[in-house]
Amino acid sequence: MSTQLENLEVKEVKTAKPAAKAGADKSAKDKPKKPDPKHDKPKARLHPLASYAGTVGEYGANPDGIYDRFILASGAREHTVKFPPHFGQALHAAAQPGAAVTVLGYLHTTPKGDEHLHLASLDAAGQPLRPTPAGPAAEAFTVAGKVTELLLDPKGQLRAVRLEGEPAELRFPPHLGQELADYLTTGAHVQVSGQRRADHPGELRAPGSSAPLQLELLTVGGQSFLIK
Repeated sequence: MSTQLENLEVKEVKTAKPAAKAGADKSAKDKPKKPDPKHDKPKARLHPLASYAGTVGEYGANPDGIYDRFILASGAREHTVKFPPHFGQALHAAAQPGAAVTVLGYLHTTPKGDEHLHLASLDAAGQPLRPTPAGPAAEAFTVAGKVTELLLDPKGQLRAVRLEGEPAELRFPPHLGQELADYLTTGAHVQVSGQRRADHPGELRAPGSSAPLQLELLTVGGQSFLIK
């Protein structure tokens, strides 16, 4: 009897320890992770664009008092057009209230249910305007031509292309390569806009090399896309 009881007691001790450890592991897994702004930044997406013609209405400002939107009146409908704050000065100078414009953009519904038209480019009296990224100066470019070469990564996925008459690579975010492969095919005629990579202080570029082009706005086959 005593031997059996001792064995039972030993078994109970052995099974109790793993149960406690499993509980500790669950507690560690349930512990919320600290946000990492560097790695948690949303990835760029490919947004199909559409044209919206209308008249510029009132400009609106953000909580800091900086213009970041305007009303576009198109017939009986109005759109709230959103644009980057650093683009406000150039946009306000070219498109005063009452001006007839055509906006190329995409619609987005906020979590609160508000619908905004995000501006990719704007045409005012034949003058095209396109916001460029804020930050260090980089040369903006617009190129039209034929895709002559597809550049693949080690996995065989599209990572960049070359255009006729343009020696520099046309690059885009790597995770969009498979999606863009449907449009950036050899021989396709495209119009692209974006930024030419600026050389950083202290860098020395090899003779004959060209700074890569970073794709932001693509038009192919009559359809336009914004990478954002």
